[in-house]
Amino acid sequence: MPKYFVKARDELGNLIENTYEAETEKHLYEKLNSLNYIPIKVKEIKKSGILSLNIFPKKITLTEQILFFRQLATLIDAGVPLIQSLEIVMKQLTNEKFEKIIATLKEKIEEGLSLSEAMSIFPEAFTRLQINMVFVAEEGGVLPEILDRIALILENEKSTKEKIKTATRYPKLVVTALSIAFLILMWFVVPQFQKVYGKFGKKLPLPTRMLFGFYIFLKTYWWLILLIILLSYLLFRKWVNTENGRWKFDKFKLKIYIFGPLFLKIYLERFTRVFALMIQSGIPIVKALDIVSGVTDNVVIENAVVQVKNSILEGKTLAEPMAVNKYFTDMVVQMVTIGENTGKLDYMLIKVANYYEKEVDYTIKNLSTMLEPILIAGLAVIVLFFALAIYLPMWNMMSLFK
Repeated sequence: MPKYFVKARDELGNLIENTYEAETEKHLYEKLNSLNYIPIKVKEIKKSGILSLNIFPKKITLTEQILFFRQLATLIDAGVPLIQSLEIVMKQLTNEKFEKIIATLKEKIEEGLSLSEAMSIFPEAFTRLQINMVFVAEEGGVLPEILDRIALILENEKSTKEKIKTATRYPKLVVTALSIAFLILMWFVVPQFQKVYGKFGKKLPLPTRMLFGFYIFLKTYWWLILLIILLSYLLFRKWVNTENGRWKFDKFKLKIYIFGPLFLKIYLERFTRVFALMIQSGIPIVKALDIVSGVTDNVVIENAVVQVKNSILEGKTLAEPMAVNKYFTDMVVQMVTIGENTGKLDYMLIKVANYYEKEVDYTIKNLSTMLEPILIAGLAVIVLFFALAIYLPMWNMMSLFK
């Protein structure tokens, strides 16, 4: 009998992770419904060997996701049945992997699953936030509106990523050019100097010995370096996929120089905007917090949101637990307090989201300027090292001749 890994929420919103056996996925969902579990992720556990390891898995792009949700929302809003809408959207796709996923969605819905249940089978294509939003939309009968808002969230995420990519283009070019120049020097220039200095028969300066030693190691064990890099990448991916590794890495991202504060602003902008959209859709605050907890894609911030939700269940206001959590800024706490007191929480959250959107834009525009001192310092150290390694023996010879 097939086994399935299930991640779900119970009636109290607690996270459940377990494995279940069921004849079919439909029977599995019937079992989960009988337990009053809301499925977040369902995946069949399959046996796999080392040959099936996918080192560089192909991803579905944000553009493809945006087109899917936008087109599906338009078709359903026009009165086209869900299965027929999926067929139409599927024909517009150019990504073969995504096309197969949508075809499977259609099959599962025809078997009796809901759209959100079918989406939960493919965590690599649909996020937990998207699955939860669709589930709530199905319960409230507002599927076209929610699908359109999912597309809006994805468009905002895509815009932010493109801005970061544009802002870091210059530093990337500098680092790439520097790496190429370093390899050219190590492969063509250093060997010539090694031949010349090797004839002197005297002890060379420390920087020169270090440079020649690194050249010999690079020439002899280049395959080992590539193997170490590949293994490090695979081990890092495996570590990040563990609960402890993901927590430490996400916490580290918030502490990185320059990028840490930028990531926090992005997370707060996403959280407040999606939270406002949930409230505007008529979703209760506790349920909305449960849905948006995963919008940031950072388990540290997600944990902070869950703590806020638990405090509200204990009878506290929304602003009280936020005020004692270091990841919610004074701006967020003050605006949420005003929103709760005036009954315009969604309006104030949109204001906060717009503020952080401008802050993110400003930070990204100045990203190259902030990274320039680091690049210049790194370049200076490398040039100084090469200069000392190459020219110190020459200066020693000149002093001997004199």
